[in-house]
Amino acid sequence: MRRWAWVSLFLVLTIGLTAGADCGCAQGVEPPCYVTFRSNEAILFSTVFPVEYFVTNATAETPFVLGWMITAADGAVVRGATFDDVVGWLTDFVWDLRDETGRDVAPGFYQIAVLTTAGPVVADVRVVSCCNPCVSCWSCCVCTSCPGAGGRCPTACGAPYLELSVASIKSCCGFGVTFHWEWTSP
Repeated sequence: MRRWAWVSLFLVLTIGLTAGADCGCAQGVEPPCYVTFRSNEAILFSTVFPVEYFVTNATAETPFVLGWMITAADGAVVRGATFDDVVGWLTDFVWDLRDETGRDVAPGFYQIAVLTTAGPVVADVRVVSCCNPCVSCWSCCVCTSCPGAGGRCPTACGAPYLELSVASIKSCCGFGVTFHWEWTSP
């Protein structure tokens, strides 16, 4: 009887850990500060130069955006864009969590860098795959409690930063439900 209990415990732990890894819950070395997004969310990002930036740098020159780049934790460039014309720093950009070939990126840590005339402005993000079907109820509970997007990491007074938020949410696993209701009066 005790052997059956040990085997059962081993199976439950194995399934739970496997499901946790599938959901992107265990992802290695973490950056000191990051914002978490789910794999079915697109990330809206824009550069913010607070008023203190112009005071602390004693400049009235408006910074311009030259492009943006997404890199994986290993430093590999995942996606990016460069601009031939002047783009203002108040411009919003969207990363749909796809690489240059159009494939969804794997769960893990990524860095968003907006390249400006004042230098790069970066933010670390974590992508978790909470919309994949989970193997056990326990792992679904862990994954659905992933922190959502919002907030930002602390920055020095007057330093530029990236504002991050959810641009859109696509249906999980390719399934979607749309309701259409129409009322006509007699």
